[in-house]
Parts: sequence; structure tokens; C-alpha cells
Amino acid sequence: MNLGVFRVKLCKLWSILSSFFSMLLILVAVYVIVCSYGETVQEKPFFLFGWKPVVVLSNSMEPTFTSGKILLIKEKNESPEVDDIVMFKQKKFGLNEYVTHRIVGKDKRGYITKGDANNCEDPGRIKESDIVGTVKYILF
Repeated sequence: MNLGVFRVKLCKLWSILSSFFSMLLILVAVYVIVCSYGETVQEKPFFLFGWKPVVVLSNSMEPTFTSGKILLIKEKNESPEVDDIVMFKQKKFGLNEYVTHRIVGKDKRGYITKGDANNCEDPGRIKESDIVGTVKYILF
């Protein structure tokens, strides 16, 4: 094969790959914008097609995932089970805060949760209505 022909084919391949990744980044950006806008309107987590990307802000779940990782949360459509990692609503200073921890048990008062890196369980119990979704994938 001629070196010139090889370079032309390589340039075409590079062009196709760079176009694909550019479109993928644009779609991800639009997805994040739509989710963010939906959350400001609804004042609760917004799931687009049943999924929500979340950035981890603490290391309470080490070594499973660390601060800065991006998780993909699946909207709750069934009861979670022990050992599931869930995102749930927690009141803190009168405001809703969303926490992502593992379910370590369940009793008649609700679910018992704990961060993998934490020495003790989270205070109180989580009602099923406070759980908004389950972690399905750790993206980055």
C-alpha cells in the first residue's frame, strides 16, 4: 500500500472518531443541562429516561468509589435490598440533602445505611419513600 493512501485513510478514520467523540460530549452536556434544569424546577432529583448522573462529593464510600467519581443512578422502581447502594433524601438543617450510602440492614423502623468507609451506621432510619434511586454504574 502506498504511504500517501495510508495517510488519507488514517486521516478519514481520525476524522470519523473525533466527530463521534465530539457528538458524544455534546449529548452528555445536553443531558446534564436538562437534568440540572429539571432539578431546579422540581426541587428534587431529576431522572431523564430513568437515569441520573451524580458526582461523588465525599470519600465515605471508599474503596467502592471515591470523591470525584461519576455514578449513574437508576430511578427507584422497586424496593431496595440489603447491600444495595442507594441515593436517599436526608433532612439537614431543614434542607434536603441527598446521600449515597449502602443499605446494611432493615428493621421495622426502616432501612439502616452506612458509608463503606465510616465506622458506624448513619443516624436514624431511612424510609423507603426517601430512597430515590440505586447506583448501577461507576462511570469515571
